[in-house]
Amino acid sequence: MPTIPTQPHFNTQVVPATTAARIATKDVTIWKIILYPAAANSIVQLKNGATDTGDILLTLGAIANGPSVEADFTSVGGLYFSTGCFCKPAGTGSIAYVWYT
Repeated sequence: MPTIPTQPHFNTQVVPATTAARIATKDVTIWKIILYPAAANSIVQLKNGATDTGDILLTLGAIANGPSVEADFTSVGGLYFSTGCFCKPAGTGSIAYVWYT
């Protein structure tokens, strides 16, 4: 019987612009993020901290009704947040999708 290769398992979180959210309260690695812009120009900030007061380590932007914007860090070992991660999308109807461990 063939062996099925193992794949990494990630936690995921969906964060709409109406509800900024804490991804983690301790060190965490972000592997991928997708920003869906919907009806307004949109941005998402990932902050190093468990609250909105952390330092911004990543900002992505997308135009209204445009394609989703993706940042994939799997080929470089992820994007490390030492004190937690807070995700803050903005823009009417925008949604951030985050993969992390």
